[in-house]
Amino acid sequence: MKTKYGSHLLLAGAMAFGGFCTSAAAETVKDANIDKVLDELTHQHNNSSSLIKSARQPTSLALNSTLVNQPKVSNKKEEKNVLGKLSSVASNTVSKFKQNGTASWYGRQFHGRKTASGDTFDMNGLTAAHRTLPMNCYIKVTNKDNGKSVVVKVNDRGPFHGNRVVDLSYGAAKAIGITQKGTGNVIIERVDAP
Repeated sequence: MKTKYGSHLLLAGAMAFGGFCTSAAAETVKDANIDKVLDELTHQHNNSSSLIKSARQPTSLALNSTLVNQPKVSNKKEEKNVLGKLSSVASNTVSKFKQNGTASWYGRQFHGRKTASGDTFDMNGLTAAHRTLPMNCYIKVTNKDNGKSVVVKVNDRGPFHGNRVVDLSYGAAKAIGITQKGTGNVIIERVDAP
């Protein structure tokens, strides 16, 4: 009986040792697979397309650009002519600005606060907020319902409510008669000065 148990122990030991060998072999295969994957990733990284390589080095795109390496325009007269035409178009576009829409007004709650231009808001002054017109330009605002007009300085940004096109100071809104109603239909026109 001892031999019978002894052979069972020997068989169990061999199986355990065989399992260990199998586990060790599996670990070796796993390591080999990981190494293979890492080698493939390194290969792909080193042999990536020129587009990917250039994207990793953004300065090389700008410095090697054909636009950067083009010779400068030597005709100064032509340069000034083009700039003059562009300036003329831009100033005419802004000076011919005309817009129809709804005006609203703001007052006491903002009195004494800084405007977008850095001015201190005076609710009784003749100022306005507009979304896009240049700061410190002047616009004539005409109430379409009664024909009254006022020239105001744009020194703030807004209005940011619905379809309104201009936010007037209380003083400007009072001058064209929209303080009671709160809003009014207006025409805005760019002017040179008050």
